[in-house]
Amino acid sequence: MSSHPSSATQQVVTLAEAQRFWLQWVEASFPDLDSRAYFLPPVYFNRVPLTRESVGGQDVLVLLPAPGQAGQSNQQAMASSAAAQAPSPQPPRVQDSDVRDDAAMQRVLKCLQKMSEQNKEVLVGLSQLKFEQCLGEPCYSAVAGQLPVADNLPSSFPKNWKRGDFDVLLIHRHHGFVVCEVKSFGHNIHELKMSQQEIDNNIRKKLRDAVSQLDKAEAMLSHLVSDIAPGLRITKTIAFPNLKARQVQQAISGDTRMSQVGIYFTSSKYWRWSSFYFIAEQIRV
Repeated sequence: MSSHPSSATQQVVTLAEAQRFWLQWVEASFPDLDSRAYFLPPVYFNRVPLTRESVGGQDVLVLLPAPGQAGQSNQQAMASSAAAQAPSPQPPRVQDSDVRDDAAMQRVLKCLQKMSEQNKEVLVGLSQLKFEQCLGEPCYSAVAGQLPVADNLPSSFPKNWKRGDFDVLLIHRHHGFVVCEVKSFGHNIHELKMSQQEIDNNIRKKLRDAVSQLDKAEAMLSHLVSDIAPGLRITKTIAFPNLKARQVQQAISGDTRMSQVGIYFTSSKYWRWSSFYFIAEQIRV
């Protein structure tokens, strides 16, 4: 008999070692995991690219809006033109939607952080986590082959569900997994002079898109934790930080396909956990 362990045994040892390493890393990195909230990353990073400009002898970072966008000032246009002539490579132009999405996400995360501080919540919050980032680094390749990852999502789901992200993923001591889809619509409806019908139609579309995205996120999250928590209940939520509750309720009441949906949204400075959970429990589209 060979003195070397079998391939199956070696896999078990490798996986067990990896799990011990991850557990030790979590305990060292988050020493108060059972008594406070942690957010990853701890501060929000805008996704939009910036370019470095010299203004009054000082280096500043500025956005490069796409030409002709709403809200673009002459000064911004001049800065963009000057940047375009610079010899160094320039980042891609920033779309208005990117800026709105960043602002909405930042507001939601600030609300959650404020809520967790005031209510002494115990949770871990992750934002903008891509599916493929789970065990996606090359150093985890040996172990990743033995665990559920995005690429081995069951074939019963559409292939395009292997790619996506969690806008906000909360791991809560009592409520378990809470997945939140953030929609930025509502920031500039007055500037665009949208009719009430246009506003309602946009809200309904955003709701339908969010529900579809949450279904994909739920399937992926269930798959990723299936080796340790099969059948785990996942709460799905939708956040419209730029809308009032009555605006969403009005849009839903005018659509027979959504008339049975019970939704509560709040536009207050921060969300109490009871309100946030109520949103999650009532969305059924």
